[in-house]
Amino acid sequence: QRLDLLEQKLIRCTHDLLHFDNFSVHVLDPATNKLDLVLSGGMPGNIHEIPIYACEEGNGVCGWVAAKGKSYCCSDVSKDSRYISGIEEARSCLAVPLTLNEKVIGVFNVESNRLNAFTEDDRRFAESFARHIAVALHILNLLVTEQHSATDRLASGVMAEITAPLNDIVTEISSLVEDYI
Repeated sequence: QRLDLLEQKLIRCTHDLLHFDNFSVHVLDPATNKLDLVLSGGMPGNIHEIPIYACEEGNGVCGWVAAKGKSYCCSDVSKDSRYISGIEEARSCLAVPLTLNEKVIGVFNVESNRLNAFTEDDRRFAESFARHIAVALHILNLLVTEQHSATDRLASGVMAEITAPLNDIVTEISSLVEDYI
């Protein structure tokens, strides 16, 4: 539910404030180096099927940005060998790293059907916005971790509470079985 709420707010902010209609947010899985799609707006439904890794070659603009930790603005995707198809009729794209404590944790990717759609100001705003996205994702992750931790503590507490009565029942049953035999 929190991820859905974050997605709704991101869609609204990217559209209303930054005037970006087609975007995706990918989070880096450090174990596999894969960029997992977590949020998107205006992107095709099959975008999650495209495997992207944080690698400079063969993994599109997002893979390059995640590997280098630098923003990338492509004014004409038809002339850029790094670009991997996103929206239909895409003409330009902008990708910025999601960083937390100077470490790349993902990529914020924006696409447009206009050539030269992104300016230097767009890049700076996207970088600033990406820092906020990274913090929001980190807080969301902390909340999920805390929820799991609380659930584990609750389960341990319940087990501690029911262990003694269960042991008493087992002892009584064992005693009854021995008496019966």
